[in-house]
Amino acid sequence: MIKRVFVFSDMEFDQASSNPWETDYEAITRKYREKGFGCAVPQIVFWNLRDSRATPVPATQKGVALVSGFSKNLLQLFLDNDGSINPMDVMEAAISGQEYQKLVVKD
Repeated sequence: MIKRVFVFSDMEFDQASSNPWETDYEAITRKYREKGFGCAVPQIVFWNLRDSRATPVPATQKGVALVSGFSKNLLQLFLDNDGSINPMDVMEAAISGQEYQKLVVKD
């Protein structure tokens, strides 16, 4: 079975939906249940290439990542990060590059 699905869009996710009362993620999970897969929904990356503020799911939704804008480095994170797509792992991977090692946090 597919483990990860990227949903790329250059518009607001809710504008592309045919049902304003159901999020895209809810529609995906419903369709998986209807086809007999139960809760076996693949990890989903909603990637808004236009860098708008649309959020198709809450940031805390398990198995989902939200990305806005485009960067080849961000794409590489998803492809190389051992399959992890939780927000903390992605953030840590994004700021762990050599160029960030000299930064210091002062409180």
